Amino acid sequence: MDIYIVLVELKIPENVGFIARVAKNYGIKNLCLYNCNVTEESYHTAAHAKDVLENAVSVENLQDFLNQMNVVVGTTGIEGGDYKYLRKTLATPEELPELVKGAQKVAVLFGREDYGLYNDELALCHILVRIPTSEEYPVMNVSHAAAVVLYFLRPLLSKFDKDTNKEDEPATSGDIEVLLSNLVSMLEIIQYPQHRIKRTVVVFRRILGRAKVRRHEIQTLNAIFRKTVSYIKRMNK
Repeated sequence: MDIYIVLVELKIPENVGFIARVAKNYGIKNLCLYNCNVTEESYHTAAHAKDVLENAVSVENLQDFLNQMNVVVGTTGIEGGDYKYLRKTLATPEELPELVKGAQKVAVLFGREDYGLYNDELALCHILVRIPTSEEYPVMNVSHAAAVVLYFLRPLLSKFDKDTNKEDEPATSGDIEVLLSNLVSMLEIIQYPQHRIKRTVVVFRRILGRAKVRRHEIQTLNAIFRKTVSYIKRMNK
């Protein structure tokens, strides 16, 4: 398994360096930066993990990047909120390894120091993780949270079986997004309430992401949705 640490718009340069250091502590080489503030202070706090920081991937479009992953994990320190459905079924770090086991590429997103991940970013995630903390002070520093979550994932770092049949490969997030676009087409054509479509898409994204579906399974489901839409259009002519 390849684990990709994705830092989303971190504002404090030192935190970027600290997380690079955590990555090297656990043998994780894939550090990905989306609009992060990287300065000399980042390299200072990275200490002997400067090479991880130097080799970090700059992400220009977050969704396009995540589409290459098999499982996308989001982290949050907040439960509930205005859009509670986006934060339902929170896993703990201890539960995470079983949820992602068998995937080839796993992205773990850590958000801004002040706001964390925005709702539209949480909506892209298949699994959400929250570290149980004191109710008196529940939100952790992002580098400390990264150390906890990645500690539990480290045992899964291993070589993926390259002999796996291509059709039996785990579906990527991009494969799932194609399926979801076909689902939306079907929901729209049957006049499913517009205000419920967005929530339905998030639910399906989470189900399929946690299920670790294979590529051939996604292709089968896609065929069903496309045929259904085609049939309804013909019947409505």
